[in-house]
Amino acid sequence: MRLIKVNAPQGKGKDVAQTAFSVGIEKVSFFQIESLHADGQTENKDSVDIETSTPKGKRFIDALLKADFYNQKEFTINIRQPRSIISSDSLRELTIPLTEPAPDILEELWQFSHITYGFIGRVLIAAFLMAYGLIEQKILLIIAGLLFLPLLPLLLAVSFGIRTKHWQLVGQGALAFIVAIVLLIIGGAAIAAFAQPPIKYSDFNSLLVGFLISSAVGIAAVLANIDDVGRRELIGLAATAQIAIIPVWFGICAIFGFPPTYSQSEITSRAVSFFLNILTIIVTTLIVYIISGAASRSLEKVKSKK
Repeated sequence: MRLIKVNAPQGKGKDVAQTAFSVGIEKVSFFQIESLHADGQTENKDSVDIETSTPKGKRFIDALLKADFYNQKEFTINIRQPRSIISSDSLRELTIPLTEPAPDILEELWQFSHITYGFIGRVLIAAFLMAYGLIEQKILLIIAGLLFLPLLPLLLAVSFGIRTKHWQLVGQGALAFIVAIVLLIIGGAAIAAFAQPPIKYSDFNSLLVGFLISSAVGIAAVLANIDDVGRRELIGLAATAQIAIIPVWFGICAIFGFPPTYSQSEITSRAVSFFLNILTIIVTTLIVYIISGAASRSLEKVKSKK
């Protein structure tokens, strides 16, 4: 469900309302407001409120962003997700959860892609837990570390940004992902410096199995990302298990040395599988975004200032 508020230049409110009617929304609320600016300037605007289902909300936003009269500098769009809406509409239709409006997905992925001290702290703590779990073969600690990692949304940011041509999002997602991988390596090496060899964990997937799992995870990740009832946190655990363990393992091996039972080809296979899993998830999620129509090209008109 979505509550959508559009503030438009005076005289454009009826155009916004007609756009809503054209996608099947039967009723809107229309009123005029006065906007006050910090420099003392006042501006009269038309405001349109809409209460609708998620799919209709998406269709409306897509249509509005494509409209000739829409200009990001003059319009403000506020999209909210309420717990409930009680109206004359059918609850069966009102509660359809798929597909989320593209701006909701865009801004959620932007939030995940910021490199903050919270981001750095989560990744380092996850690396410490996973490193100790790998060294001592403690699966529960590995799982606990994986739960902290925000890697999957960063890869989704890359594929979503490519599809919508939001290259700033692509760059930000890729940068945050690289920072996270470096922190995982550092975290693995830091724990190894205080631990005793050898590293006991050796349960790695083959290239083919890793490819198949990453493909499945990529599909499930997008289906969760575009659905109001998608379980994002569970999908994230599956994805990071495919990716995050390898850089932590290499960080540990930088201190311990590679296990003597591993051949050079096996070590190379670990590195290749890491990059293959990343590429597979990006390509798979890009394809699902395209097929589902979630990554609307109308977002090309939504740009962030530099």
